[in-house]
Amino acid sequence: MNESERAFIEHACTNLSISYARHVDFKEYDQLTELFEENAQLITGAPLVGKESIRKALHGRTDKLRSRHVLTNIYVEVIDQTHAKGITYLTLYRHIGPESLEAKPILLEGPAAVGHYSDDYILTDTGWCFARRELEFAFQNPGAFTRPKK
Repeated sequence: MNESERAFIEHACTNLSISYARHVDFKEYDQLTELFEENAQLITGAPLVGKESIRKALHGRTDKLRSRHVLTNIYVEVIDQTHAKGITYLTLYRHIGPESLEAKPILLEGPAAVGHYSDDYILTDTGWCFARRELEFAFQNPGAFTRPKK
């Protein structure tokens, strides 16, 4: 594999992380689900296996949740022409409550959590996708994760 091919793979996988954050923050759950291969795993709590399981869980999220995923230190290691792995640092801002339904800023005391995603990427017929994405928090504000009724 030459440097151009390696750079293309790194760029494609980096874009997956960025697209994930955008789609989850703006509640574009069907587009987010398409970033995963058919039998992918998403582990942000209880493991979700398969695109339909991921899609169902995302659509079950409350409308009263507003989030912004701030990503840094995105690192992609190309394994071969069809596999890569990576890590993406995350600072998560979120609020759960009726204020999230209004188009105005919400008062905030700080990040809800800081952590990272560990990712396995795979090249499919439709392009690069997540095969597995797992979230691990290093710091967490428990009050930011209270689950209200939908």
